[in-house]
Amino acid sequence: MGSARQAEKIMTKRKAEAARKAPSIILIVDDESAVLALLRRILSTEDAEILEAQSGAEALEIARRTRLDLVILDVRLPDVSGVEVLRRVRKIDGMLPVIMITSYGSAETVRASMRLGAFDYFTKPFDSQYVRRVAREALSTRACRLVPSQTSR
Repeated sequence: MGSARQAEKIMTKRKAEAARKAPSIILIVDDESAVLALLRRILSTEDAEILEAQSGAEALEIARRTRLDLVILDVRLPDVSGVEVLRRVRKIDGMLPVIMITSYGSAETVRASMRLGAFDYFTKPFDSQYVRRVAREALSTRACRLVPSQTSR
């Protein structure tokens, strides 16, 4: 029984190491092509695969079929509000960090997003260094949540 437990611990450790080495997957959701291109360029220095969606429906479809590590989500989308997309993403993966972005920063939208568990929130135009820093923090948080606790057994 002891060797089975040791083997399980070794496999868990190997899976955690593999998860840390695999590139992160970031989904950027915005209906403006220029914003998608800008965020892709800003985040190109990260070790990440970047996916894009221009609508809430497209974003939710990607979230259902892909293990994402971070979503950067515009509040205003052509088909559904970003806050509603955030609510639905939370049902798909309650631990997934979501950063909300908008050019229209109303206090109520900020409060609603934060109540639903948004990781952070910023307005357009945004500072490249700030975007990178917040994205790294969110990815780090996600990585910590995915690695099983060493004291769980």
